[in-house]
Amino acid sequence: MSLPVRLAQPQDITQLIAIERSAAQLFLQQPAWRFLADGPVMSRQQHADFIQHQREWLAESASGEAAGFIAILPQQQDWHIAELSVAANWQRRGIGRRLIAEVAAQAKLQGAERLTLTTFIDVPWNAPYYQRLGFRQITAERLSLPLRQRLAEEAAQGFVAVSRCAMEFTLS
Repeated sequence: MSLPVRLAQPQDITQLIAIERSAAQLFLQQPAWRFLADGPVMSRQQHADFIQHQREWLAESASGEAAGFIAILPQQQDWHIAELSVAANWQRRGIGRRLIAEVAAQAKLQGAERLTLTTFIDVPWNAPYYQRLGFRQITAERLSLPLRQRLAEEAAQGFVAVSRCAMEFTLS
């Protein structure tokens, strides 16, 4: 399914928060990470900041139902995917792939060299999913300073360091 993707707008924020909460319910399937199902999501202010800087995109049905979103942070020559969420009732329909494709196209047009993200290594819809889309895990010696800092922040938030990795998708 290929839903249209557009830049998110301030009036979308309530739906964006609901999408992320819905997507987090998948973690109920992962005993070690069940607490994430009820954990914090991006705040209204975080969404507003991404939207103000035109760094958040929304996939939306013809009827106006928000299905998923992606938010990015430019970092040096990279665009870092800060969040990618697809609502539970829209998952497994290619929406995440479509959002990443849109961001990759925009990043390439603006001169970025790669997309990056941090994710869980062993959660099926995290690193294994991104690998199927062409992302590769970044070795520790190749991590940029922003990615090292991001992984350190995640560890400080309670994520076991060996459960997380950074990945890249080269834009060529």
